[in-house]
Amino acid sequence: ANIVRRDDNLHPEGEFQKRPDGTWAPGERASVVKRDDNLRPEGDFHKRPDQTWAPGERANVVRRDDNLRPEGDFSKRPDQKWAPGERANIVKRDDNLHPEGEFQKRPDGTWAPGERA
Repeated sequence: ANIVRRDDNLHPEGEFQKRPDGTWAPGERASVVKRDDNLRPEGDFHKRPDQTWAPGERANVVRRDDNLRPEGDFSKRPDQKWAPGERANIVKRDDNLHPEGEFQKRPDGTWAPGERA
C-alpha cells in the first residue's frame, strides 16, 4: 500500500522563539524572625544534691530450719561398664507366595564395548 500524505494549512507564523538560557540562582528567602518570650525563672532553682554511689541496702538472708533428715545409710548407685543391650531373636515368617509356571532368565551375553558416535 502506498502512503498518501495530504497537505494541510498549518504553517508557523512569525519568528520561532525559544526559552532564554539562564544560570541557576538560589531563590529569595525571607529572613528569620525570632520572637521574644515572656518566660522567666522565678525563685530559686533547686538541684538534686550531689551524692556518691553506694550499693543498696540488702536484707539479711533468713534460713529456716526443717525436719528433713536422711535416714539409714546413704548408698550410691554401683558403677557399671557399658554393655550392649539384649536383642530379641529374629523371627522369619513363612509366606504363601510361590512362583507359578516357567521362570525365564535373561540370556547370558558376553560384555562388549558400545559403539562410539
